[in-house]
Amino acid sequence: MPQKQKKTKRIIIIVLLVILALISALLLTYFILYHHGKMQFHKNDKNIAASEVDGLEIDEDSITYNGKNYSLNKDVVSILFMGIDKERIGNNLGYGKNGQADSIFVAAINTSTKKIKLIPIQRETMVDVNAYSKDGKFVGTNFEQICLAFAYGNDAAKSCENVKTSVSRYLMGINISSYVAIDLDGVEVITNKIGGVPLTAIESVTYNDRKCSVGESLLLKGKNARVYIQDRTETLDGSTKRLQRQKQFLSAFASTAGNQILTDFTKLKLYYDTMIPFISTDLSFSQISYLATACLTRDIGNIFEYETIEGEMVQNGKFAEFTPDNNSLINAIITAFYSEN
Repeated sequence: MPQKQKKTKRIIIIVLLVILALISALLLTYFILYHHGKMQFHKNDKNIAASEVDGLEIDEDSITYNGKNYSLNKDVVSILFMGIDKERIGNNLGYGKNGQADSIFVAAINTSTKKIKLIPIQRETMVDVNAYSKDGKFVGTNFEQICLAFAYGNDAAKSCENVKTSVSRYLMGINISSYVAIDLDGVEVITNKIGGVPLTAIESVTYNDRKCSVGESLLLKGKNARVYIQDRTETLDGSTKRLQRQKQFLSAFASTAGNQILTDFTKLKLYYDTMIPFISTDLSFSQISYLATACLTRDIGNIFEYETIEGEMVQNGKFAEFTPDNNSLINAIITAFYSEN
């Protein structure tokens, strides 16, 4: 074989080896991220606590409700999602002044079946909230709207943890693995980044100095996206109607962003880095990578299953108060977090 051909062959072999090494490194990185992320979940899984719900019996690692036995589903990862009514989540305004959690959803993600169940929580839900003085001293609990739990904290992380504590209490002590909170600026930034969220208006909302019509096709991004999920009427059912729009937006957003990530998985890190200034979360990127790899499917928002908790909304002076129906509450918890034995 001529010397020139031998040299060319060696170069080709070296290039192929380098490519294989790069692919192996990428696969190894993926493997590490996937399994490290998986191991970080389920550390504090626990059964629900004692309750006065009729027909409910609680054992150490299972429950019986209306004659049927259930066990905690070990494949389910729970994440609390919050939308905060402030523009810069990182700005600390002091205890009691850091805004409210205007949007609250608990996601129960089954990493085995890829089913995703979401429990929307009314912001006016009455629950015990840990309260702190202006200098940060714990002063006890207040029975008040769950959205107010975010205000008690001197930084975003403490505020998020306080909401997580109240949500866990509301869901009879079920453990919430992690949380993600996004501010109003973040909604504008991420909807611009993905090119907008397409949906059909289910309520007439005023934005851009005009009112959209019910049934109108919209491409929401920037301030328009923010208005669609934030606006509400000053009526007793104003928050309930807004919650329906938030559910719709969340599903449409998940499908739009998810489809883009499935087409180009590097966008997961791009979107994550874009959102860092506008979110507070205790999720690591390895955990996010694990969930995306384990559960992301085409048009993922279309398979979201919302477990609505029924109850009564009443006006108490200036404020609305929501009290759940106990049977509706336990049914939502069982459906999201348990499997029948």
